[in-house]
Amino acid sequence: MDIDNRLRFGKYVESLRKSKGKSLRATAKAIQISPQYYSEVEKGRSNTFTSERLKMLVHFLNLDENEVHTLYDLAAQSRSSNDIVTPQDCADYMLGNSYVVEALRLSMETGAGEKEWRVFLDDLKARKG
Repeated sequence: MDIDNRLRFGKYVESLRKSKGKSLRATAKAIQISPQYYSEVEKGRSNTFTSERLKMLVHFLNLDENEVHTLYDLAAQSRSSNDIVTPQDCADYMLGNSYVVEALRLSMETGAGEKEWRVFLDDLKARKG
């Protein structure tokens, strides 16, 4: 485990919880873990939460899009360096949409670079508004 990344994840979770005015005990109960384990995660002493518990945390704290993305990114980074570091929300999306995996593989095969991806991203951002 990367201790620095676990600590960074824990501190971020703590800052989110406090900024939303939630107690550690209430948050732990909402995501169905013990307050002791929750505290250990915030202190960077224990592994990150499971995918299901991350989703519960997102819902309980009513996180905005940027907060959710940062949470998932930090959770992925806090896992073992031997693990694939893919944010859980992205992994879930890829698993549910085979065309995303197809697009990534085609991008690798054709050598598509940042320029091509920027055009694609700009188009998606324009649609989003």
